[in-house]
Amino acid sequence: MGPTTDRLSLANRLETTLPPVIVAVPAAAPLRVWWTSTTVLVALVLLGIGVRSVALARDRNLWIDEAMLALNLVDRAPAQLLEPLDWNQGAPVGFLLLVKGAITQFGASEVGLRLVPFVSSLLGLAAFALLAVKLLPRPAAVLAVALTAVSPYLMSYAAECKQYASDAATTAGLFALSAGLLRGETGTRRWVGLGIGGAAAVWFSHPAVFVLGGIGTAILLEAGLKKDRARLLAAGGTVGFWLLSFAACYFLFLRQLGGNQYLLDYWDGHFLPLPPKSPGDLAWLADHYFSPFGYPGGLGGTEIRAGGIAGVLFVVGVWGMWKERWVVAAAVVLPAAFALLASGLHKYPFAGRLLLFLVPLMMLGVARGAWAVGAALRGTQPLAAAAFLVVLGAAPCLEAYQELRKPLRYEQVDPMLAQVRENWKPGDRMYVYYGAVPAFKFYTRDNPFPADAVVLGTEARAKRAEYQAQLTQLKGSPRVWLVFSHRHRGEEAVIRAYAEGMGRCEKVVTAPGAAACLFDFTAAPGSAVSGDTSPTTDRTAGSAGITRGGDR
Repeated sequence: MGPTTDRLSLANRLETTLPPVIVAVPAAAPLRVWWTSTTVLVALVLLGIGVRSVALARDRNLWIDEAMLALNLVDRAPAQLLEPLDWNQGAPVGFLLLVKGAITQFGASEVGLRLVPFVSSLLGLAAFALLAVKLLPRPAAVLAVALTAVSPYLMSYAAECKQYASDAATTAGLFALSAGLLRGETGTRRWVGLGIGGAAAVWFSHPAVFVLGGIGTAILLEAGLKKDRARLLAAGGTVGFWLLSFAACYFLFLRQLGGNQYLLDYWDGHFLPLPPKSPGDLAWLADHYFSPFGYPGGLGGTEIRAGGIAGVLFVVGVWGMWKERWVVAAAVVLPAAFALLASGLHKYPFAGRLLLFLVPLMMLGVARGAWAVGAALRGTQPLAAAAFLVVLGAAPCLEAYQELRKPLRYEQVDPMLAQVRENWKPGDRMYVYYGAVPAFKFYTRDNPFPADAVVLGTEARAKRAEYQAQLTQLKGSPRVWLVFSHRHRGEEAVIRAYAEGMGRCEKVVTAPGAAACLFDFTAAPGSAVSGDTSPTTDRTAGSAGITRGGDR
């Protein structure tokens, strides 16, 4: 009995002592606790604030799209901003009035004009951090905040006088307001807050209606399926309040913008073929699914291209959300579906900067999917899991670094014009290429060149020979400055060729993204003087569509 009893006693002791040893946290666990801490989340938000602040602090002139909107803002009284804008511009009335208030207080400088998008982006980043923690597992939430903090296009548009950064911030804010309701919680304060926030959002962000459509549809569906009458009534009342606000905004302001033929023509090719009728139409869908993860999602990269991987991870992430709580997954996906439907009706192009409002939702899905894949690999392939996450995070980091080092939209018209002024002589004349006209008008509004000396070029992309006709107005002038910025597909070279057929280039002054050439149209035609006369090229081969402007 003795030995047997001793053996049983030993086994009993092992049963009580061994499990804690097996379950005891391995060496990697403290690291997991550390990098998912609130301190790390706060540090990531501060990192995002830092990179956005650096982008704002750059001595960067307004580029063409900003200059066109800025001319409306500085030339109009607040009440006039409620009317259709000049330069084929369109922006939410709430956004316009906020920016007008900012420049009234701080002056119409680059910083003053960009202050509202900048502050909106900071608030949006903070709202996104709160949102991610509520809707995602903690490791996925940390990854989502990291990707958002260093997102190159969220960063760059935070430092531009356009509404796109505010659109993304509105998305994050609306989801932060609705997070509790999406998780099944209730309460009068939540419904009232979401109702008021949503009704106000449509006046400050055009695509807010798609975001609200996704949130409202998901909550209504859940309440209907559960036959929860109280929740259905609350959700219906909230959505009805949104619709009333949007209807007023649409009939007062958005209706005429939707009929702007210039914008419809500009964005031709980015409207969903509805219904799809050919393999090409299906290819359009595939392309317009994956490409937003690169631009504006910021995961396409130049050195590391992770846009395609991100598109797959998003599907994985949404599936994970669906299994946990399908209402959240539906709310994340439906805004893009509604935007696609609007593009099929030719009401909202599905491309480029106009999709920046979807980036917070992309980051939620991608981070959730990356965490799922990383967790699956960690057990058997920990090195592969770490490398996978590093590559995913490195793509936007490198792109953000490139953007800070050499911004894509970098058109330094003001310093170039300062050099022209230093060399200006009485009797000089000037031809301003049409792409430079908005910035030229903005930066010369307080110190103009002689009006009778300046010829403003007009767009002639379809018939480039018309540029020669524009130059003939200056024929026989001994000193003519040709001013260029925001060049379009070799048009500067075409105009320079026409000018060299009329005279000789005597001098060239340049600044990043801008140049001015002094021609003598009384001299015999000759080659250009030595110097850097080539237009500034974009950083990436695909950036022509980014820097051309037009999503006004």
